[in-house]
Amino acid sequence: MKRTIFVTGVTRMRHGFVCVSGIDQNGQFVRPEIAYPDRHGIRKEFLFSGDNAIIRPLVKVELDFVRPVPKSAFHTEDWLIDGSVTPRLIEVPSEQETRRILLKHTDASLEQALHDQSRSLVIVKPQGTPDICVRLYSDNIKSYLSFRDQSGDLHRRLPVTDCNWLAAVKYLWIHDREHVVPRLAAALSGKEVFIRIGITREWQGQKWRQVSGVFTIPDWLKGKCFANYGYDFTDGV
Repeated sequence: MKRTIFVTGVTRMRHGFVCVSGIDQNGQFVRPEIAYPDRHGIRKEFLFSGDNAIIRPLVKVELDFVRPVPKSAFHTEDWLIDGSVTPRLIEVPSEQETRRILLKHTDASLEQALHDQSRSLVIVKPQGTPDICVRLYSDNIKSYLSFRDQSGDLHRRLPVTDCNWLAAVKYLWIHDREHVVPRLAAALSGKEVFIRIGITREWQGQKWRQVSGVFTIPDWLKGKCFANYGYDFTDGV
């Protein structure tokens, strides 16, 4: 069953896998996955046609959906897709259309959106520019965001797994290390910011919150994505 989704998340995972998620034409959050022989998920190669990223944040792509495969609490959005069918880029929405979609699916309170554990994907708007942290831990570069959502709740040091954000962090770390945080903050400043939150699978006995998408109107990346920065998903970033 061919369905079009507006991509709101491409996030880094381990061992060359990525997590893709978005909003379908019915307004439902979905997380597509492929049944590989060794595990379910999406390999990074599936995102690309040659060097071009077909699946990337804030575009509409067509995938061949097979059936829903909801998991445990929170993870109700999972869908099996046919990995033999090449993803097709349908549209790069205008800035106005992108804003309309994001606003339509934004929650004022992250806590309220997650309280009944019926979903793992949430979009919120921070009050102002989030506080940004970039640190080197055991040879890995990690980034965290802290912010208050529109309800006033404070969310501290949520790890960022958004591949666009991590690609920019890596690029700045290489080329302008002393100014990584100021330059990221400047890129977000004065813009309408949206943050996509995702809930992880259980790890160390807990499901964790993470930032799986950072979007702004106008676009802080000016139409670029992780592919433009040579991000390969296996870096220590």
